[in-house]
Amino acid sequence: MISKKEIPQWKLEEIDYLIDQLKNNKTIAIIDTRTVKDKQIQEIRKVLREKAVIRMSKKNLQIRAIEQYKKESKKSNLDDLIKNIPGQSALVFTNLTAYELKKIFSDNVWRIAIKPDSITPIDVWVLAGDTGLPTGQVISELNMTLKLPTRIQNETIWIREDTKTHKAGDFVDVKQAAVLKKLGIKPIESTIKIFYAWHDGEIIPSDVLYMDMEAFQRDFLIAYFTAKKLAIELGIVDKETIEPMIQKAYREAIELLFETSIFDTSMTENYVKKAVTSANALNSIIFGGTTTPEKEK
Repeated sequence: MISKKEIPQWKLEEIDYLIDQLKNNKTIAIIDTRTVKDKQIQEIRKVLREKAVIRMSKKNLQIRAIEQYKKESKKSNLDDLIKNIPGQSALVFTNLTAYELKKIFSDNVWRIAIKPDSITPIDVWVLAGDTGLPTGQVISELNMTLKLPTRIQNETIWIREDTKTHKAGDFVDVKQAAVLKKLGIKPIESTIKIFYAWHDGEIIPSDVLYMDMEAFQRDFLIAYFTAKKLAIELGIVDKETIEPMIQKAYREAIELLFETSIFDTSMTENYVKKAVTSANALNSIIFGGTTTPEKEK
């Protein structure tokens, strides 16, 4: 008989720890650690102290913990959470909302070096001043690889003037990336992003979490006013359309009254205004002038 392989104690303890965090927090966020530096995780842990727990575990342990929690809690959408755990990930446990957590991540920006053999999304500048690098072979790397204007001063290499080495969209090869790193150039802004989130049964994918709210509000207002205008034209009455429909009906009634031979004393001022407007239009056509009613003496 083939015996079952015994599960190591540390794995059981890790699963128990994850289940405990699932029980005590309403929000679980997934971070794809392939795009995050270890230093960033260490720094953000300090920021989130007493607010959230970041746990880096093996994917199979994360899945086992969530599956067991699902059986015990009967919470919904945990299967979707499992499906969206990438190969290398960390789970964030917190009672903050996913949007509050996202804001904390977005407010903490790190500067990182450009990866070798990659496209730079921004212009790359090397500023004038002392590089701190000693003279020697490195000066030829600065001159040949990045075409930087240099000079020697106090036995170190100086950059003579601010120089743009790459513009946005340029390819940065291995040599160029290495020299930029040697100079301490870290032009890329990096933030920790939530790959997927679950809040007390509600799934929040990243495209919703990072939605452009200004654009959304603008599109929402356009849709609202378009729908309202259409409802007024169709004569659909509700609390949003009743007032503008009454105003529209009043204007149309006034226009109709002007077209008939009926005289209403309450409309005397409107008749005078219409007559003056018509006279001005006629006078402008014939004489190029305007007519204004005489003021009462």
